[in-house]
Amino acid sequence: MAVNPSSIAASRRMVRPLIAVERLTAILLIAQFVLMLAALFILGAAINWPASLDEPAAVNLPLILEQAGAVTLGYGSYFLSALLLAPIALLVYALGREGDGHVTLLVAAGLGVLASFAKLLGISRWLLVMPVLAQSYIDPAVSDATRAAITVAYDTLNSYSGGVGELLGVSLLSGLWTLLVSTVLLRGSTLAPRWMGVYGLVAGVLLLGSLPAVVGVDVGPIPLIQGFAWQFWLLALGIFFLRRPRTA
Repeated sequence: MAVNPSSIAASRRMVRPLIAVERLTAILLIAQFVLMLAALFILGAAINWPASLDEPAAVNLPLILEQAGAVTLGYGSYFLSALLLAPIALLVYALGREGDGHVTLLVAAGLGVLASFAKLLGISRWLLVMPVLAQSYIDPAVSDATRAAITVAYDTLNSYSGGVGELLGVSLLSGLWTLLVSTVLLRGSTLAPRWMGVYGLVAGVLLLGSLPAVVGVDVGPIPLIQGFAWQFWLLALGIFFLRRPRTA
């Protein structure tokens, strides 16, 4: 049977942009992992993060100023990692939109973008507002009443922005995005192998596992486990996209 050269050329023109999108997705996935890992090491060494999130204003605000450079660098890295989730979610949809799960991936893309925005809202308080509060808190000229008001503002910001960023962004929306993408993979999508779908389901369930904390339930080590499980799932997805051979 004769092969039509024009069909081969058309096929190659279709594959080349897909390869570029896949490589870009891989780069962003790996970059997100590296940035998050950098944030963990920098903030962990400087302010004992993420355990420091539970510390009161009297502990955290002076520490923020003492470690101002590390806090800015660490939270800046965390901010960038969260920012990358939005284009990653859109690019994953772009890679799988020709398959049977395109509707699911479209919904997932929307959730991924929302997750990115919610996480950014939570992280930005440590870069924009907390340093200002910290400067006022340690000012020796500030009265006890003013210092008490700063403490209330600190607690309020952590309850609101922290709830939006950590519970909605990190747990709920990211968890739903992960579950939807993994569901598509389990259906036999050419996007990635099924085992990655299984891993993603586990990571997604772990992300949702922190939600009972909204009503005061102690979820133990789940927040720490879920973070590592999810990050390594993203890394595995990025490495797969980067190394998968394609014919152009």
